[in-house]
Amino acid sequence: MSLAAVAGGALLALAAGLVHRDAARVGVDSGSPTLWAGLVLLTGGVGAITALLVPDAPLPGVLVVVALGPLLYVLERDDSLHGDDDPDPTRLPSATRDASTSSDDGRGRTGTDDGRDEPAGTGDGRDQ
Repeated sequence: MSLAAVAGGALLALAAGLVHRDAARVGVDSGSPTLWAGLVLLTGGVGAITALLVPDAPLPGVLVVVALGPLLYVLERDDSLHGDDDPDPTRLPSATRDASTSSDDGRGRTGTDDGRDEPAGTGDGRDQ
């Protein structure tokens, strides 16, 4: 067994272990952590076997097969974290609702819940 095969197998096992740990921590909605780790192992193994048994296989295609398992997991993880809420085009997904409604927009104005802009530092909108 070559050193490259051992290193590739260890890297694949490490990736599957990280996916299992993260899936258990996040609590993905679909499937179990073991299922997601198995999918990463399966796609990585199919890619490795394809590269070994079919020397003329195009490298981009092999990489797509290898990346399929982690990509599907990342998409499911994102869906589990953010849910099925309708997207809000006025704020970033990582922003909290409180921070987005009372933050300064850089022009000396803050956003209010009713959609009006008020000068920063005054709560009533009157000029001082």
